[in-house]
Amino acid sequence: MAITDSYQISTEPVRSERIDKLHKYITASKYGVCVERGKLITDYYRDHTDQASIILRANAIDHVLQHMSIYLLPGSLFAGNQASHPRWAPLFPEYEVEWVEKEMIHEDPYPLDERPADRYILRKEDKPVIQEICDWWKGNTITDMLRTRLPKEALATHYDLKAADIGTYFQGGDGHFAPDHPWLIQNGVQAIIDQCEEGLANIDYKNDPECVKKKDFYEAAMISANAIIQFAARYADLAEKLAAEETDETRKRELLEMAEICRHVPKYPARNFREALQFIIFTHICIQIEDNGAGISFGRYDQFMQPYYEAGIADGTLTRELATELTENFFLQIYTCNKVRSWVDTDFFRGVPMFQNLTIGGVDPETMADATNDMSYIALDATYNTRVPQPSLTVRFHKKTPMEFKMRVAEVVRLGTGLPSIFNDEVYTRAMMNRGYEMRDAYNYCIIGCIEPGAPGLLGGRTGGAWLNCTKALEMSLYNGKDPRTGICLHENANGKTLATFESYQEAEDAFTDQMKYYIKMEAILENTIDQVWEEKLEEPMAAIFACPTTTIPRGKPIKQGGAKYDLTGQQTIGTANVANSLYVIKKLIFEDKVITGAQLQHALETNWQDETTTPTGPQIKAMCLAVPKYGNDVDEVDFLARDMMAMIAKELSSYKNTRYGRGPIGGTLHCSTSTVSSNTPFGHVCGATPDGREAYMSVADGQSPMRGTDVSGPTAAIASVAKLHNELFSCGSLYNMKFSPEELA
Repeated sequence: MAITDSYQISTEPVRSERIDKLHKYITASKYGVCVERGKLITDYYRDHTDQASIILRANAIDHVLQHMSIYLLPGSLFAGNQASHPRWAPLFPEYEVEWVEKEMIHEDPYPLDERPADRYILRKEDKPVIQEICDWWKGNTITDMLRTRLPKEALATHYDLKAADIGTYFQGGDGHFAPDHPWLIQNGVQAIIDQCEEGLANIDYKNDPECVKKKDFYEAAMISANAIIQFAARYADLAEKLAAEETDETRKRELLEMAEICRHVPKYPARNFREALQFIIFTHICIQIEDNGAGISFGRYDQFMQPYYEAGIADGTLTRELATELTENFFLQIYTCNKVRSWVDTDFFRGVPMFQNLTIGGVDPETMADATNDMSYIALDATYNTRVPQPSLTVRFHKKTPMEFKMRVAEVVRLGTGLPSIFNDEVYTRAMMNRGYEMRDAYNYCIIGCIEPGAPGLLGGRTGGAWLNCTKALEMSLYNGKDPRTGICLHENANGKTLATFESYQEAEDAFTDQMKYYIKMEAILENTIDQVWEEKLEEPMAAIFACPTTTIPRGKPIKQGGAKYDLTGQQTIGTANVANSLYVIKKLIFEDKVITGAQLQHALETNWQDETTTPTGPQIKAMCLAVPKYGNDVDEVDFLARDMMAMIAKELSSYKNTRYGRGPIGGTLHCSTSTVSSNTPFGHVCGATPDGREAYMSVADGQSPMRGTDVSGPTAAIASVAKLHNELFSCGSLYNMKFSPEELA
């Protein structure tokens, strides 16, 4: 296609009959709660209390995989389901049951099917089962253990102040890694078993102080590997049974082929394109069943699938049309995975996101040549045609990305689905090398979860750590560390002053820095405590052998004990624009122009701009604050303030170590992201009025995007502001959302 051609194509998807029927079936499926996993895992843990924790975990997941319901989607060419119905979500009571009982049994604050958003079917007959599950786990969950371990200040930070928050990790596992799919599909799960047997035989019981831990790991790893092989065999049996009953000869052949495939993968290496996709589906679903974490991503899909595509084209077993259909089928199969969150957590993750990210484009890490290939375009076509939010599609751009590819990406973006996301190779690779990544691994990055870069098959830790509410830290810095909403004060400003008594702008900035550093410390305590509890209570052998098989198996260590090559813990910062805009208002109006005093502004904030008895009035002061130039308009002074504040936060975070530091991996620190998902709304709900003119308890800014309504100088000015930030310091990812109305694109 020449770049002079029109790139605007029909907005109608192009689907085969098979994909169209499958798409209608899956998208018509309503969200629901599946109790099977919760019941099965509870039964196993209740009846087996004499096993090492990692072996207990492996056996419990094996029990789930061998007894849960399985089915085949109508017309699908792939097998694999996470729950008893498509788009139903399993229960994970080992993490927390308080919210499960509160919301599913007592329907507080809403019945699941009457929530304001993200509604779920819950069958009446399942409630007694859920109650039984909750009764057994009370006092034995991850959350229960955490509450006994965390200091009072950290608990108050999380529950009361919401200055730092780790909520989602009270309710589920880590997730947030990209399995080593290239290694897995090329070697097969039997290779993992063989290597674990060798590792077990070579343990040095005389000299290795970790010999018992290694023994337990290898035994658990083999249990997990055999579990997925037997899980696939169940589908082979089912496909053969359905084939015997099938009257349509075409579907009968498809089912028999599926049965043969399921007996081969994932035990053995994939032999062709379809087998490679089936392999990935099995490993992905099994990790989801073990972990419950979001952000379990696929890595560089186009790079590891291209050889199978080329081989199929060469031997005549594959066409581009069939490869597209299989990819679309794969996308829809993945879309059936789901996760149910508490209502509080849902507010942070509206839209039931799973963050199952799939990356295309970029460069070849060996040659640095453009890596765009046939599968890059096929993935775009599949996204265009399926129009489902999962998997999340990511595109890597660099200086040599072909124009044809860029324009095809633009066509898909134009649909308005929010996909794909676009990432800058030059910035992201620098950010990763700043955190210790070797150059080759940095240039081989994929996106994990939302926006977080990582080396597929090599990164443990987690990219999507907890939240840092920078706007809340700013607010408390204006009141000498006191939260106006709750009255709680955990840390007074070092200068002991408030907005009313600051004698210079520098004192205001110093107060914010002081509060921010304190709550980063609280964040580190939250992160490291939960990691320690997971290591002791709920290590995940299946995630270990699929996420990082080339390091966890040779080391004989799961991820939480240092089994990965790289290990970094990400922190998501909230309120970039609000902090910059507020500090600039203080600097400009109070100390430079001197049109109002700190006391006047503080009173206006305390009264949410409503007091009309003062001179100037609250509304007048609000108007002054709103009129001050804002981040997102290419105004150096406020943009550089945003740059410097975020750089301070990023550097402070990276000074803290996680629990894997010094235990093998490269990194082992916290690091910074500017992702928010939908958390900017609930975090805004705990923040009073702020000097940027924002009213009390309203949403704060999304990611590092300008505050809504304040970027009045056009999209290029907003981009220029964002580009001034030290994005190379945000090694856990930079989020800038730019939204256009359909009318603007007409």
